[in-house]
Amino acid sequence: MMKDFYCAWCLISNSTLLNVEWPDSNSQYYGTIINTTRFNLNGYFPNTRYFSFELYSIDTWEPFWDIHDTEINVDTNPYLYNINYTANLSYNIDVKLDDKYNETYILLYRMYLGSDLTGGVELPDISIYKNDNWENVTQCDTTNRPTINIQDTQPNYLLYHSNENNNFYPPESTKNLFINDDAHYMVAFYNNTNETFKWAKIIFKLPSYAESMYSIVKKDYEVRYYSISTIDLSQPRQTVETIHDVILQEHSMNGYVELIVSCNEDGKFLLHLDPPSKNDNHSCITKTSYFGVLYRQLMPRFKNEIPKHMMSNETLEKIMNIYYPEIYWF
Repeated sequence: MMKDFYCAWCLISNSTLLNVEWPDSNSQYYGTIINTTRFNLNGYFPNTRYFSFELYSIDTWEPFWDIHDTEINVDTNPYLYNINYTANLSYNIDVKLDDKYNETYILLYRMYLGSDLTGGVELPDISIYKNDNWENVTQCDTTNRPTINIQDTQPNYLLYHSNENNNFYPPESTKNLFINDDAHYMVAFYNNTNETFKWAKIIFKLPSYAESMYSIVKKDYEVRYYSISTIDLSQPRQTVETIHDVILQEHSMNGYVELIVSCNEDGKFLLHLDPPSKNDNHSCITKTSYFGVLYRQLMPRFKNEIPKHMMSNETLEKIMNIYYPEIYWF
């Protein structure tokens, strides 16, 4: 079966297709099956807020090698040097793995807030080194990509059962989460099996984000990118909606933002940026049995960032201070 997936970037994951870890709605993921310990990536820097490559074991979905944009050490890197961004800034990455990685694994290419689905450039060329020869991996036919039936997989509630109807926590376990080493997550969950949910309010202080390629070069930010997403846990890690940092900042007051989680006429739970009217009683009728709100930070670099590891609510609040997102369920 795996032979059907031996073309470059055969797998696509976003908020609706092959949704394996609640992808941000502003992200696009591409995957390639790799079965050698040496390969080469040759491409152009995309016009995105962030991008990275990461290798995962297919058996465990655990990452064991990664490189993100500022780690690509070439003199054409607009994320490293203050040079004008153009679509012909190229890079070349030669990856040599330890011989112990002789199994089949997957290479994931992530992009956030791209100018389009590929960041305005072609997807990178991939070459693999096998039997003392370099072989180019043919790019997949974009109109006829292989697909994997993953959306029927039942959610694993053991990852987050203890968080239900409580405040934000990092996942209790990152096993099988297809985790990104550069991303920090917090999730608040609600068990609505008895259809008791009416509405919720979220309040937190916003960190500064990377507003431009120049601010990335100068490291003039606290977080490279952040967002709030609603996620449907009745389905396999399904992202419902995402609001990213620029929009959140535009709706903030004195650096704080207040969000309302409520329902629309179809019973879908959504985030609301504008304060509700006084006549709105927030009544919400949704039959979604289990859902939550995910707060994502990419490459945070300040003392109040989301921690990488699970800890008590009291410790989290102490570390994050005013940046800790509080959620009130009603």
